[in-house]
Amino acid sequence: MLRFKYMERNQVTADVEVDYAAKKVKYTPYTENVYALPFGVRKNPTITDVTRFFESRCFPKERRNCKQLLEDLGLEEYIPLDIVRKTHGRQLEDYCWIKFEGEELDYEKDIKLRD
Repeated sequence: MLRFKYMERNQVTADVEVDYAAKKVKYTPYTENVYALPFGVRKNPTITDVTRFFESRCFPKERRNCKQLLEDLGLEEYIPLDIVRKTHGRQLEDYCWIKFEGEELDYEKDIKLRD
């Protein structure tokens, strides 16, 4: 079972629980702002949606220095879930990130990339 919170700064915008064995996703959004939600307007995301979401929060597989970036992260293969576990899906374009179950992180101290 994979559980994570999708965050905008220190605000939880959604809870997601993924049961890969049963191929089910439990999704609880907490905002009307579709730009701050992991699946946008989708109300009942699938495992495929979760995979696409993780891919969207990673650097592209085709990126020229992909192998170096993976090495810098301590990874051998391009697996989006593994990448976002390391990067928390941070991007310069927004203030959203992924907080996995059991993590005690603060946006200002641990995640923030820019003002």
